[in-house]
Amino acid sequence: MKRIVVLLVATVFAFAALAEAGQTNNFVAVRIDGKDLRRSDVVRNAKVALLLNMNKARKTKIRNHEIQILERNCRASVGREISRAAVARYVEDRKLSVPTNVLKRLTRRFEMQYGAMSRKLRRMHKVDDLKYMLGKNAFRVDEMIMESALFEVMTNDVISAANIVIPDDLIVERIEQIKRANERIAATNAYVFAKATNVWQKIVSGELTFEDAASKYSEDEYIENGCEWGCFTLDQLQGESGVLALLPTIKPGDITPPIESDQGLAILRKDEDDNDKTYSFSRVFFRLPYFYEEETPDQARAVLYEQKCAGLVQSTIKENIEKLKIEYPDGTNLVWKITPQDLK
Repeated sequence: MKRIVVLLVATVFAFAALAEAGQTNNFVAVRIDGKDLRRSDVVRNAKVALLLNMNKARKTKIRNHEIQILERNCRASVGREISRAAVARYVEDRKLSVPTNVLKRLTRRFEMQYGAMSRKLRRMHKVDDLKYMLGKNAFRVDEMIMESALFEVMTNDVISAANIVIPDDLIVERIEQIKRANERIAATNAYVFAKATNVWQKIVSGELTFEDAASKYSEDEYIENGCEWGCFTLDQLQGESGVLALLPTIKPGDITPPIESDQGLAILRKDEDDNDKTYSFSRVFFRLPYFYEEETPDQARAVLYEQKCAGLVQSTIKENIEKLKIEYPDGTNLVWKITPQDLK
C-alpha cells in the first residue's frame, strides 16, 4: 500500500513538473500594449509558410534546415507582430475604417492564391497531404486578410496626405545612374568572359583537368556534387539556347568553349547519357551580373514615386511603433530553440 501511495505522489509531482516546464517554455516573447505574444503564438505564425512544403509523412522526418528556417522565422515574427500593431494603431488613431470592397477584393485574391496553391500541391502530393498542409494554414487566412486590409488603408491614407511630387532632376539622375551601372557591368562581363576563356584553354591544353577547373574556379551552386551539372530532357533545356545549339554536334567527352547559360557562362563537358531521351553534362560555371533595365523618364518617375511611397509608409510605421508600449517581460525574446515537436 505504501508503495502505491509513493508511486501516486511521485506521478503527481512528475506531471506538475512537466506542466511547469511546458509553461516555462511557452514564455512571453513580447508584450504589446498589454497584449502577450507567447512563444507558441510566434511559432504558430512562423511555420505557416514552412508547413506548405511539408507533407503528412514528413512530420516525423524533420530536416535540420527546416528547423533553422523556423528559428529565423520566429525571430523575424516578433518584429512583424510589432509592425502589425503599429499599423492597427495608426488606423485606430486616425479613425479610419476598412471598406467592405477592400475586404472582398483581398478575400478573392487570397482565394485565388490558395486555389493556385492547391492545384500545385495536388500535383506534388497525395490528397491527404494536401488536406494536412492547407488545414494547418487555414487558421491564418482571416488574420492575413485583415492585416493586408489595414496596411492598404494606412498606405492609401499616408500617400494621399503626402501629395508626393518627383522633381525632374531626380529622374535625370536615376537614368544616369542606371547607365553608369550598366557600363560597370559590361566591363565586369568582359573580364569574366576573358577569365572563362583562359580556364577553357587550360583544360583543352591539359594544364588543368575538368574536375580541377571546377573545384578551383566554378561558382556553381552544385559544386558540392563536384562538377556534375545534371541529366536533362530536351524540354528541360528549352531555356538554354546555347546548349540547344550544340546538341546536334556535341559527343560524349567533348568540352565546349564558354557559352551563355542561365545567369552566367558555362564550360560544358558532354557526359554519357543514360538513354537516348536525356542529355548529361558537367560544367564549370562563371556567374555574370544582370544588366539593369533601361528606363524612360515616365518609367523612372513611376519607380521613384513607388520608392517614395514605400519610404513614407515605413517611416510612418516606425513613428507608430514608438507610441506602443513594448515589453519583453521574460527576457528571452531572442531565444528560439526549435524542436521537431514544434513542427507537428
